[in-house]
Amino acid sequence: MWVTGGGERDAFTNVLSIERRRKSRELEPDTILLSYHKDPKMKHKVSELETIPLREDPKMTHRMSGPPGDLDEGKKRWLTVGICLNSIISPLLRKYVDPIVSNLYSSLVASDSIHTQGYHRYLKNYPGTNRHFLNYESINNNRSVPKKEINSKWINDYQKYDYKVTSHVDLSKLFLQPSMAHYSAIDVSCDLSALLGMVININSFQTVVQSDAEKIRSDIRNPWVHCDFTEWTATKYTESFQLMVQLVKDLKLNNREENMILGELNTWATNGQNFLSGTLLGLEIVNDIHQQTHILREYVLTLCTEADSQVLKVQQELNDLENCLQEIIGN
Repeated sequence: MWVTGGGERDAFTNVLSIERRRKSRELEPDTILLSYHKDPKMKHKVSELETIPLREDPKMTHRMSGPPGDLDEGKKRWLTVGICLNSIISPLLRKYVDPIVSNLYSSLVASDSIHTQGYHRYLKNYPGTNRHFLNYESINNNRSVPKKEINSKWINDYQKYDYKVTSHVDLSKLFLQPSMAHYSAIDVSCDLSALLGMVININSFQTVVQSDAEKIRSDIRNPWVHCDFTEWTATKYTESFQLMVQLVKDLKLNNREENMILGELNTWATNGQNFLSGTLLGLEIVNDIHQQTHILREYVLTLCTEADSQVLKVQQELNDLENCLQEIIGN
């Protein structure tokens, strides 16, 4: 189904669909719904939209997939949250982080000439605080500089490092461990771990956003990578969505963008709940879950190195889930 019309209507289509299904008892009472109306006047939009005629795609009518009951519930919750982290939160943070780091870089070029600095004079720690020492091993291939032996110990040869910071992307890497700094731009090559690290370590970001990033890293992202499905209870599932919603609200986006992003989270929270309940799912919903699982698996694969045993485990689990969903679609 879709709602005809444009503009603000699109942002509320998901809520309308959920409300109608709730009234027809298609949704259980404990289905997760996320309130995302920033403007109090917006709450009237749902009732207004109920007067707009809905059209069904005849190709989709009665095309249902059987319940994926053979999938572990913890895995389903883990998968749904992972899809949201990759397809909603990561793109949002890339867009949010990039201009702030760029402005900081311009400021440091003017105040500290970080684009021309060398070993005898370079910025050692973040201005205004001694909390974060800048990690020059993360840029200019400095990690590959041969170590030198002093008193039978091999240590980094800092004198041979290249300390010039020639872009805001390189500046962002100074706040991260070298293992997290393999991206070439603040784009799809920059993963959630790096993005959260920037927000947490760079004081240019608002304190409340830094706090949200800390919680998402410790309570969602890190547990997600560890693949302990017993940890993904109904409570953790709900709390994960609440944390993601809080981050979006604290970013202080414009009304339209905030409503759109929270609407996407709302859709995944609801579809994920139906996915968990073992009820019949529309084929288009299962296809969407399958497609996003494939995208997530392919993305995780790009992060793998021989040493990333944990990431390889995540990739294998996603591969198994993708195959299982493909079987469900085919039945």
